[in-house]
Amino acid sequence: MTESETTAMRRFPTLGDYSTALQHPRLCFPGDPDLRSAEVTEDILLGPMASSGNFGGVYHLHSPDGQREWGVKCFTRASDIRPERYRSICAHLASVDPDVERWYVPIEFVPEGIRVGDDHWPIAKMSWIRAPGLLEWIDRNVANRTYLRKLAGDFTDVVLRLEELDIAHGDLQHGNILVSAGRRVRLVDYDAMYVPGLAGAARPEGGHRHYQHPRAGTLFGPRMDRFPARVIQLSLLAVAASPELWTDLRDEEDERLLLGTEDFADPAASRAFDTLSRSADPEVRDLTTQVLRDLAADPRALPPLERVRPVVRRIPAQTPRTAPVFGEPPPAERAAPDSTPGADGTCEASGAHGAAGAPGATRTPGPASAPGTPSGPTGTRPPAPDPARPHTPGPTPAPGPVREAAPASPCGRAAAEPPPYPRRSDPSPHTSRAAQRREAQRSGRTAAGRSAGPVPEPRRTGRRTWPWVLVVLLVLLAGVLIALHIAARDDAVPGGFCDRLPFVCAGLPSPSPAP
Repeated sequence: MTESETTAMRRFPTLGDYSTALQHPRLCFPGDPDLRSAEVTEDILLGPMASSGNFGGVYHLHSPDGQREWGVKCFTRASDIRPERYRSICAHLASVDPDVERWYVPIEFVPEGIRVGDDHWPIAKMSWIRAPGLLEWIDRNVANRTYLRKLAGDFTDVVLRLEELDIAHGDLQHGNILVSAGRRVRLVDYDAMYVPGLAGAARPEGGHRHYQHPRAGTLFGPRMDRFPARVIQLSLLAVAASPELWTDLRDEEDERLLLGTEDFADPAASRAFDTLSRSADPEVRDLTTQVLRDLAADPRALPPLERVRPVVRRIPAQTPRTAPVFGEPPPAERAAPDSTPGADGTCEASGAHGAAGAPGATRTPGPASAPGTPSGPTGTRPPAPDPARPHTPGPTPAPGPVREAAPASPCGRAAAEPPPYPRRSDPSPHTSRAAQRREAQRSGRTAAGRSAGPVPEPRRTGRRTWPWVLVVLLVLLAGVLIALHIAARDDAVPGGFCDRLPFVCAGLPSPSPAP
């Protein structure tokens, strides 16, 4: 009789039997030095505590100094294939580096790991991960859209990585998913795992009913995680898009995410599918459509998961800002250099560059120059005509390089031609004196390039000198007081100086009487 057949014929202990034995780790773990000296997490009244699962319960043990922690799974149901299965799983996972594959929690199967009474029973020893389960984590972060989408992306990467390694977890559900620091997915409970060494074997368990395909049956292979993984991915993205769905589509006591076995049985009458199909997030709508297609398809021919789409933040377009010229008024205060023709044919200045140089001035209509014809020498403008005398054409300018003129306005001037020399205001008081003089010289030139006469020096701002005056006055007052003090000691001031100013002579020794 083989070891597996002998184990299957025996009646396995209950969780109560295991809890009683674990009160004395030194006796129940005789062959494991780590567990023999470990301490069990206990309840004050109930003793050792276990989190129950499908095939048994998991106990939490830690070293006396608290630096190392383990989870020990004790089985309560017999299985004649468990030892061979765990040997194949542990042998395949031995080549997986937990520092690279962060989903992996190292595990070791010990056929005679724990002693209960006079018999020894198998255990699965693994590292203890201090991390919340998926339901608890979502409860904490239900309003954080970024965290939920990042977790959905990391979960998708883990599932796709398992397929690359030709591995399937076999029971993807909220109870077997832990969320560690950095929103990293950790998978636990490898009882139903598939590895290449188990190809052709029967599926040991059907998985959680709220996550499995209705017709999955005995499907056992590297693709059996696709449907439950897509259900989890859809739930995470849907809650990220609409956090209120976490309470609208499920009760607080529900052991599931947004979808359940009743939704899979009748999708047409499912309120959850109807709500998700009308989501504002197009990715959620597409995933809902794919889950509905999966329910109508053969579970052995489902497509793999698609990676979570990156979130593109749409930034509204802004008008490019140009740096203003030093001293130039803001754009809102600048007047257009063009003139607007009046109803009587005269041109009325519409800005600071009018005919007479003042807003509102008018000028006599003259012969408009042809488009493209320069109105003066290159880089200059002709002086503004005097309205008091008629306009007479001047001499023809000498030929030279001519720049292309802007389109002429109805009044014969360039519509948007900027002044050749920008108008500048007074220099900033924070600039140097030499820079202020140069700025004043440049600002003193007219539009025609001629000097406008001497430019006054910018007004200098004198420094405040009252602090120094106050210091001088205090020094003088101190000197006077010292002098009076000396005079009082020598009794050089007649008339009872100390009697009139007692605060000056306070603390002085009385003068000695003359011999």
